Amino acid sequence: MNNSNFIDSLEILAESDVIVAGGGPAGLGAALAAARNGAKVVLLEQTGALGGMASIGLVPMLAYTTDGVNITAAGICMEIAGEVVARMGVKKFDNYWQSINPEIFKKVCDEKVTAAGIKVYFSQKIAAVGRNGDRISSLAAAGPRGLKRITGKVFVDATGDGTVSAFAGAPFECGDANGKTMSPSLCVQYAGVDWDEYSDSAKAGRNYQNIWHELMDAGKAPLPERHFVGIFKTGPSVGTGNLGHIYGANGINEADVTRGYIEGREIAGIIHRFFREHVPGFRNSELVNTASLLSVRETRRITGDYCLNFEDYRRRAVFPDEIGRYSYPVDIHSSSTDADEQRKVEERMKETGYKAGENYGIPYRALLPRGINNLLVAGRSICCDREVQSSLRVMPGCFITGQAAGTAAALSLSCQGITREVKADQLRAAMRDKLGAYLP
Repeated sequence: MNNSNFIDSLEILAESDVIVAGGGPAGLGAALAAARNGAKVVLLEQTGALGGMASIGLVPMLAYTTDGVNITAAGICMEIAGEVVARMGVKKFDNYWQSINPEIFKKVCDEKVTAAGIKVYFSQKIAAVGRNGDRISSLAAAGPRGLKRITGKVFVDATGDGTVSAFAGAPFECGDANGKTMSPSLCVQYAGVDWDEYSDSAKAGRNYQNIWHELMDAGKAPLPERHFVGIFKTGPSVGTGNLGHIYGANGINEADVTRGYIEGREIAGIIHRFFREHVPGFRNSELVNTASLLSVRETRRITGDYCLNFEDYRRRAVFPDEIGRYSYPVDIHSSSTDADEQRKVEERMKETGYKAGENYGIPYRALLPRGINNLLVAGRSICCDREVQSSLRVMPGCFITGQAAGTAAALSLSCQGITREVKADQLRAAMRDKLGAYLP
C-alpha cells in the first residue's frame, strides 16, 4: 500500500534520522551501525524481541562466520555472537556451525541497542509506505493502538521479505522461474536430552541423520524428508532443532503462512517421536517449544542497481564498491517432497563449496532498490539471483549487509539522505574504523 495522504493523517509514533524496519540480524546490524556513526535511530520490530531467526525463530546455529582463514562476519555479528557464546559458557567459538541460545541472544540484543541509544518499538508490523517522488516520506505500522505514522530521512528495509521496498513500489522477484520458493521450517526446542549418551552414539557412527536415513531407505521414516537438517546443543540438557520442512509454502502468502504454523507444529511432534524412539540420548526428552516465527528462507528479492549473481559467486568476484565478502555455499532447499530434488540440496552445497580462504564480494549497489533514493535493503532480500540469495540468507550474511546498510544510511544524512551519493571509499573506511568489518 502506497498512500501518502492516508499515512499523513495518522498520529505520529516516531520520527528519526534513520528508520530501520525489522529487528533480526540484518536490522540489528543496520541499527547499531547507524547509531555508532552518529545517527538518531528508530528500530521497528513486528514481534516482541530482537534477534529474528536467532531468537524468536529458534534457528539453532550461526552458519559460516569464516571462510576458513578470515572472519568474514567481523563486526557486529561477531560482537553479538561472541558475547552470547561467552555467556553460554562455550570455551571455543565454532566459526562454521556455532550453536546459540535464543534467550541469551535476546538479552544481549536488548543491551546492545539500549547502550547505543536506539529507540525500539516492538509489535509494529509495516502496513503501508508513503512515497513522495523518488523518496519514502513515511511508514504506517500496525501496533497495539492501530495504525501509526513513522517519519524519517533515510529508511532501511530489513524485514526479510522486502516489505518496505515492495510497498514503496520497488520491483522484485520471488522464488524460481515458476514462483516456487524454498520450503520454510518451524524450529523446535527439546529439554531433557542426555548429550553424553548421544555423543557416544554419534562417535560410534549412530547419529540422528544416519538413523533417519536408514529408516528412509527401509521405507519406515515417518515423513518424506530426505534433507534432514540438524539439532544443536544449546544448553546442558537442551537441544534446538532446525528439523523438517513445510513443503510448497510461500512466506508472503497468508494462507501458506497459516498452514506453515499449523503443519509445522504437527511435524514437530512427529519428528520428536522419532528422536525419542530411535536416537540415543533423547529417550526421556520433551518437546518444550516450537518457534513463534516461521523460519522463512526465501521470498522477495528486491531489484536494485546491481544484481549479484551466480557467475559472481563462481568467479569469487571483487567489486570497487563492495561492503563485505562471504563464503557460505549455494543452499537452495527443496520446494517439494520429491526425493531427488531433496537429495540435490546437499549435493549442490558440496559442489559449490569454496576452498579455505576463498570468498565473494557484495557490492553496495545491490543494497539500493531501483527508483528510490533514500532507501536501503539489507538481509535476504537484497538484489541478487536465487543462487546467491541461498548463500547470503543465513544470519552472518544478513549481519554483513545490515551493518553496511546502517553505515550508509548514517553517512547519507550529509547529502540529504540520498543513498546513491554515499562514496564507496568513505563507506568502507567507516565500516572498518567504527565496526571492524572485514574489507580486504
